[in-house]
Amino acid sequence: MTINQRTIFSGCSFKNTTFEFTDNTISEFTDCLFEKCDFSNLNFNKIGIYRSIFKSCKLLGTDFTESHLQDLQFTENLMTYANFSGSTLKSVRFLENEAKETFFTACNFKNVELLKNQLEAANFWETALAGIDFSTNQFERMEVTPQLAKNMKISLSQAPFFTSLFGIEII
Repeated sequence: MTINQRTIFSGCSFKNTTFEFTDNTISEFTDCLFEKCDFSNLNFNKIGIYRSIFKSCKLLGTDFTESHLQDLQFTENLMTYANFSGSTLKSVRFLENEAKETFFTACNFKNVELLKNQLEAANFWETALAGIDFSTNQFERMEVTPQLAKNMKISLSQAPFFTSLFGIEII
């Protein structure tokens, strides 16, 4: 699907669709379902996406910077190198995604759930993580601002990584 004019999508269902569009042609998606779609390397910055589902999509390098995402679900997507930096995420659920080296830098999180994702080398720098439960996610390292990692939930196997951020050595 090629889009070359400013467009708002509402109540649409897309399956096995590859999107191509120029910058700033999409301003909003509302009540949409995306299944097995390819959004690789697309620019979604400053977009609004509401009450929508991304399932089994390719979001490799997709740029969501400074976007407003509300009431979304991302399930079983390939999201490596996706960039959500500077975005507001409200009531967003990430379930079983491959999200290696994904950027959540300087995001505003409210009711964000991260469940069973691969988050290796994900970047949460300058994002407040209080109340976020990382315990079911897999990673050996990721970027966080230590002062903003307070009151997050982790598993026992993740504890050595986080204690090392504060210079604590477990013997």
